[in-house]
Amino acid sequence: MPEFVERRKQRIHDVDASIAKELELLETECSMRMTKIRQSSHMKDVIQLKDVMVPEVLRPKMQEIRALHQMDIAAELRLRQLMEGHVLELRRAHSVAVLQQLRSHFEHREWNVLKGAYPELHREAEREAEKLLLRLEYETDVRRKRGR
Repeated sequence: MPEFVERRKQRIHDVDASIAKELELLETECSMRMTKIRQSSHMKDVIQLKDVMVPEVLRPKMQEIRALHQMDIAAELRLRQLMEGHVLELRRAHSVAVLQQLRSHFEHREWNVLKGAYPELHREAEREAEKLLLRLEYETDVRRKRGR
């Protein structure tokens, strides 16, 4: 076999080995990040952990990299869990003022980071908070009218 064919095969093998090594490193990084995502207690941390730097050689195949997809799923699941915890905390509020204060806190400290990456989840959080506020205002109004 001619020497140039052998050199070409060796270069292809070297490229394949390089891509495999980069993929292995990326999968390890994603696995570590998924563990941190599951432990995160703030939405901002989850979103920051989800954004991983993908090496240039792997970018054309990003849609096929299972670890990236799994990390996206883990991040969305954790964000939903955090949001559910926030909504539970809002439900415990027994006055309109406390509910509004908690809602404002969550909107500015937690839900604000959802606007870019998870706009539907952001809207869902706002809708739930609005429903709770309307219900508590109605209940407060009914109690006030009964007291007269």
